[in-house]
Amino acid sequence: MIKRPCLALLDDDVDLCEFMCDVAHAAGYRTITAHDGRKLATLLAAQPEVLVLDIAMAHMDGIEVIRQLAAAHFTGRLVIVSGHSAAMLQSAKLLAELQDLRVAGVLTKPIRAESLRAMLQAPELQPNRPKVHHNISLDDLARGIENNELVLHYQPQVRLADGAWVGVEALVRWLHPQYGLLYPDAFIALAENGGLALPLTRKVIGIALEKCMHSSSTLGFTGTLSINLSPVAMTDLAFPETVLAAVIQVGCTPEKIMFEVTETSVPTDLAKAIDILARLRLKGFALSIDDFGTGHSSLENLQHLPFNELKIDLCFVRAAETDIASRLIVESSIALGCELGLKVLAEGVENEALWHWLRNAGCELAQGYFIAGPMPFEKMAVWQREWETRRLSLSSCLASQIEP
Repeated sequence: MIKRPCLALLDDDVDLCEFMCDVAHAAGYRTITAHDGRKLATLLAAQPEVLVLDIAMAHMDGIEVIRQLAAAHFTGRLVIVSGHSAAMLQSAKLLAELQDLRVAGVLTKPIRAESLRAMLQAPELQPNRPKVHHNISLDDLARGIENNELVLHYQPQVRLADGAWVGVEALVRWLHPQYGLLYPDAFIALAENGGLALPLTRKVIGIALEKCMHSSSTLGFTGTLSINLSPVAMTDLAFPETVLAAVIQVGCTPEKIMFEVTETSVPTDLAKAIDILARLRLKGFALSIDDFGTGHSSLENLQHLPFNELKIDLCFVRAAETDIASRLIVESSIALGCELGLKVLAEGVENEALWHWLRNAGCELAQGYFIAGPMPFEKMAVWQREWETRRLSLSSCLASQIEP
């Protein structure tokens, strides 16, 4: 029997802990709770894979707990919750990340079951995800790339106005012969630090292009294929020509490809990044600024780099239901993107209320677990049929609002 992963809850709200335990149990976790930060050692003794932490508690606040987690070298995932502002949550998240803690996300109180469930369903927190302790070498990864062990999962992107399926984001996994399905956090850093980022990126592009062409014939899909662009690719001056040749070879066109650039991945050599990204645009590829609002140079990147799309980070979208500051950030990002002539996509759309609110706010595109999670290509046809029924219902019903 597979042992269920452990989720620890540290929150002084007893009723909320019971509620979160119910959601976690349904998601496949066993739980352990404490209502006082001074009980942290007891929680850590259970070796939880996930720790849900309220940053505003009596006796010992969550900020001090974060410091102690760092001192204890906590290697699980941290979910930060609070009834305070989004700014306070983001400060706590940044503090944790600066101390090398792995933050899965933030949630604003009152916590909705859908939001917590969606976070626990994220790939890196999946209860059925293989809990492996391994020491993967650079040679292992090189062999994996060479032996075609990389696979892609695809998350649909849809148009909010009518629910039409307009794109997919390709997300890499490694089907390891010994450890099973590995997610990016198990090997991306190794690739980037060991000189394999470009071979890995080229392999991902090749797989994605092949599936893109296949989906055109089998699913009638004519939308955009989004691929995350490695920071290393933005230092390779030959990359635009290389990727264009790959696109032409499979009979695709660059207009169908969107490269996603995370704000924090833009290299310090801005001249080289502009050179490469500008040539990608000139060749017909589209560019998206991913996780907008989380980097320190968001507006500078928009000013200098030739983006077509702005993706609003899911932390703001999730919190928009209950936090006025997050709501204003999302609304301002939508307005800014529209004024700049960019498509605007909201990540982290996890329930119907968010769907309708974003549509009314003028957001064009959506991605998130309310629509679908990442899936193997073979499951896309089933999702497509199910979504067609759901989208017609969404388009016809009266739009609900998120109350201020």
